[in-house]
Amino acid sequence: MSKYRVAVVSLGYESYETEKEILDPLGAEIVLATRDCLTEQEVIDVAAGADAILVREAPIGARVLDRLDRLKVVARYGVGVDNIDLGRAKEKRIYVANVPGYGTEEVSDHAVALLLACVRTLLVRDRRLREGRFETDIQDPLYRTTGKVLGLIGYGRIGRAFHRKWKGFLPGRVLVFDPYAHDRIPEESGVETTDLDTLLAESDYISIHAPLTPETRHLIDEHGFQRMKRTAVLVNTSRGEIVDEPALVKALQEGTILAAGIDVFEKEPIEKTHPLLALPNAVLTGHVGWYSKDAVRELQTRAAQEIARVFQGQQPICWVNRW
Repeated sequence: MSKYRVAVVSLGYESYETEKEILDPLGAEIVLATRDCLTEQEVIDVAAGADAILVREAPIGARVLDRLDRLKVVARYGVGVDNIDLGRAKEKRIYVANVPGYGTEEVSDHAVALLLACVRTLLVRDRRLREGRFETDIQDPLYRTTGKVLGLIGYGRIGRAFHRKWKGFLPGRVLVFDPYAHDRIPEESGVETTDLDTLLAESDYISIHAPLTPETRHLIDEHGFQRMKRTAVLVNTSRGEIVDEPALVKALQEGTILAAGIDVFEKEPIEKTHPLLALPNAVLTGHVGWYSKDAVRELQTRAAQEIARVFQGQQPICWVNRW
């Protein structure tokens, strides 16, 4: 009989051999859901008798935490933990651990790619060429990237990585809005910290790298779009709810901003009838900015290692709900 039971309530990886290699030596049995758990009851059913849960998006609310008497740790495959009731987990002394930084290079790469695709209208060009339209007489509003003002909303790991990569395009000023990082940004970084309204008004390119919190939900709303330049490009690879989607659609339709590159949406998966899908000045991808084979391997390894630490009487390294 296994000493520990580990329930995987969110699927999505080709194999779970990585987790088994780490947890098998500790006497842990890994139980896989047959499909993604979408409700708390489904989580409870799969995780009955579990000592640990591995989760992506499945809801881990108070009801789940109260019903699973043996639960010691919840490890999140990723960074955000807004699907987990941290307060209740803390009350019950259940560790919640995440895996920050695993996709820093991937997400920042993706944000740069989205921005370039928007600035150079790559998808529109590709589509027209496939339709038989070989156009050298270009009338679209294309602008040089060199010297443009870059605005970064959030200057954590991914924001800094984006900045490092974009330096090769020789930007002009680099503006940063991040109330939590102002005191930790060294002068030699070459950025100017500012308020949100100033960043929105003065930036040519705006890339969002902030976590979703009550304060950042709909941080970019209709007022924010009205502040932006008509030639501005917005990129969001962070969380969909940070941008008010109806306001984004309106801004793109009316030419309030030039274009947007979006990897995350308020509701995922995005509905097939969503108006963003019909807009040529929106470059869209389906929450894949984090992905690479290397990132997945790191993600699975570090999440399993956090569970192993708890089973061995240690605290997680990336412990979210500290007490």
